[in-house]
Parts: sequence; structure tokens; C-alpha cells
Amino acid sequence: MSLAILAALLVLASPSLYGDDNYAELLRAGAADTRQGKYDNAVIEYKLALKSRPGSPEALNNLAVAYYQIRRYTEAYNAVAGIWENHPELKSAALIAGLAAVQCNRPKDAIAPLERLVAADPVNRDALLGLASARFALRDYSQAIEIYKRETNRSPKDEMAWYGLAVCLESMAENSSKKLAAMPGGSAYSKRLLAEYLQSTGDKKLAAEAFGASTGEGNASPEVVSQYASARQLADQSRDAFEHFVALAPDSWQAAVFFGDVARQHGDLLAALAQYQKAAAARIESPAPDLGLGTVYWEMGDFDRAATCLRKVLERNPQAMQAVFELANIAVRQHAETAAIPLLKRYLKEQPDALAAHADLGRAYFHLGQYANAAEELQKAALIDQQGEIHYQLSVALRKLGRVQEADTAMAESAVIRKSRSERDRRLHEAR
Repeated sequence: MSLAILAALLVLASPSLYGDDNYAELLRAGAADTRQGKYDNAVIEYKLALKSRPGSPEALNNLAVAYYQIRRYTEAYNAVAGIWENHPELKSAALIAGLAAVQCNRPKDAIAPLERLVAADPVNRDALLGLASARFALRDYSQAIEIYKRETNRSPKDEMAWYGLAVCLESMAENSSKKLAAMPGGSAYSKRLLAEYLQSTGDKKLAAEAFGASTGEGNASPEVVSQYASARQLADQSRDAFEHFVALAPDSWQAAVFFGDVARQHGDLLAALAQYQKAAAARIESPAPDLGLGTVYWEMGDFDRAATCLRKVLERNPQAMQAVFELANIAVRQHAETAAIPLLKRYLKEQPDALAAHADLGRAYFHLGQYANAAEELQKAALIDQQGEIHYQLSVALRKLGRVQEADTAMAESAVIRKSRSERDRRLHEAR
């Protein structure tokens, strides 16, 4: 928060209201220290004021402001959690309660105070963006988007509103794409969506291959066509919002993350690494730079560095499922199956249709010799087998279970996939 906003959140008391004690003086001293950035001193002064007047809403409000500034969000939330409802005149208490709850990863607790504040003050930017952030954390993307759009319409140069809007639209586009892929007859359209995405990133070869795989569109139902149109529209809207944000804040850490994402999508991992490092140098609280770094290191095969970054992500946001999956994948690759399995189960609880996670879980069980569990997971992942490895391990697991005929079928399918892969690699080599 800026000093101007900070000053507006503080509440002072008149000495005449509190007799001859030093309560009001402590509040004034705390406010002066807060404005000067001496937050630790302010905390002491507000606590002394509370000893003089236990439960004072003014002192609790100001204490929460000081705590918030030094990122002691849990203490900030606790200070005002019991007063914002009974003291509507203290708008700052509701604001700090909501924003601190968001920072503590308690979005449900942020909704009520921020909604009350927005109802009383519809143009309060901090309350609006905090409420939208809480809705996003609860995966209530439609309401978050509505709030962000309200702010971009009111203030077209509010870069953070554009950034929040872009992230929400991106999440909705991903969900729409997953729904499309799961629909009967939606596979071809899902591949077409992927092809268009690859084409937009400049990867013409993979785009051409994906377009070639998007057959069978003529048999698609109207529901599939509609879902495809929705996913594509959301992806386009997300891209537009990101571009609005980058135009407004080209030197921000968020822009660096965006440029890093684009570079990674183009396969330029070194350029992506430089952008994520630039974002990380800003030393902000968001886990996004570390997630970008971890993902690039993961794609480079530098698994130790990747794991270090991904663990930092989960320290800040335990719900970062991409980090959970990548850490689990690293654990499987490093034959740390007992570490991988709980992570994969946690990920699949949130993303039950993630076939890559089923594949990794199957591999982990396979390495531990738990063949029944391995076969169950590998069968779920068989659709994404591009190397023949999944079918090969499935065959071995089934044979260990005495299911010989099924094992022979899986081994034959593995041979077909390996041959097809070899021919594809040869064609790509000749095309270079």
C-alpha cells in the first residue's frame, strides 16, 4: 500500500474521550511511526494502547494495518476479525480483514468483509481487486471476471485489473479445453484447438502435425462445436487481456513472467529462464516466478534446481497443482516412489482426468512391484502413450498378475506405437 492509502486506514482518538491516560497519545505515536515505515515500533505502541483499552476497535484496526505492512498477515487478520462486522464505520478493518485473508490463503474468509466494503464503497479499488482475487482462489472465475471487467471499464489503465482478468480467462479457457477433450467426439476439436495454439506460438511443424490429427470433425455434435467455440473465444480473450496488461506495465515482474511463458511456449528455454529470473529478482510474494523457473529447469532436465524452485512455490501456495505434478514427476524419475505417490494422489484428487499423472502413478507403483495398482493406473494413461513405454510396462504388470492375453495385447500395441514413433521421427528429420 502507498503511504497515502496507509494514512487513510489509520484511526486516531481524541484525548478528551479517554481521560488522562496515554491511550490517545500511544495511538498518535503509533500512527506517526506507521507513516514513517517504523512498523515494529508501531506494533509495540498499539499493543500498549490495547493494554490500556482492551478490545479497542481503533487500536486493533491500526495494529492490523501495521501487521499487514510487515507481511504478518495472520496476525493482521486476527486483529480485525472480531471487529469489522460490529464497526461498519471502520471500513479499513473490513479491508484489512479481507486482504489479509487473501494473503493467508483463506479466500472464503475474505469474501464477507470485502463484499460489505464494496457494497458501501463500490469504487474502492483495493477492495474490488481483493474480492476478485478471493473469487479466483475459490475458482469462481465468472464472478472474478465480472469484478475485473468492472474495474477495467472504470479505469482502463489499471494494469493489475487487466492482469487479473487475463489470469481468470486463461483458467476458464483451460477448463473449457479439458471439457472439450472429454466430450464424446470432442477429441478432434481438442486437437484442432491445440493446433491453433501451436500455430499462434510459431511452432509450425507441431501445429501441422496437430492439424493432421484433428480428423473426424464432420461427425461432431452441435454441443462439441459450441464447446470448441467457447474454448477458443476464452483463449483469445485471455491473450488480449495479457497484451493490454503488458502494454501498460512492460517492465513489471508480471510482464516478465508473461514473456517467459511465451518464450517457453516457443521452445526458447534460455530466453524463458532469463525472463523468469528477472521476475524473481523483484523479490515479490507471488510464487509465479519460481513456478516459471521450476518448470523451465524441469523441461531442461535439471531436476534438482527444478525441485528447489517448486518447493518454494508450494511453501507460498500449497494449492499450486502444477508444482505438485512437476515435483511428483521428478520424484518418479529419480525413483523416489514413496515421495511421488502421495503427491500424485493429491494432484489427481484435484485433476482426476490428468492422464499424465495417472501414467506417473502407474510407473511409481510399477517400480515398487505393486502390479495391480500399476496396471489400473497405466490402463487409464494408455491413450497418451507416444513412446510405447506405458503399454510395455502395462504388459509386464499384467503378465505378473497372470493376465497373459491382456499382456500380449498391450505388448503388441507397444510395438505399433514404437514403429509409428520411429517413422514420425524419420519424417521430421527429412523435413529439416
